[in-house]
Amino acid sequence: MQLQLIVALIIVFLIVMFAIQNAVAVSVVFLLWRIDASLSSVIAACFGLGTLIGALITVPTMLRERILISRLRKQVEILRAENDSLNALKKDESALPYGH
Repeated sequence: MQLQLIVALIIVFLIVMFAIQNAVAVSVVFLLWRIDASLSSVIAACFGLGTLIGALITVPTMLRERILISRLRKQVEILRAENDSLNALKKDESALPYGH
């Protein structure tokens, strides 16, 4: 737990140092928009936008997989119950004398 905290603090320190060292103003032009901002904020915004797009692409697949896993678990439960009942039936039949 402490190792994770130390790693997180190091990462935060590096991000802050990056932001301080890259505080120069840049102009970003996209289609009809023009934005003047610091380089670090532009990079952070692009990173955040990329993360958002990645999440929007992967979330539907993850949801489909969870639904499929849920269905398969229910099917496994049904098959286990059927298997248990068949095993019980087999035991009952083997307990009967051979004459019947």
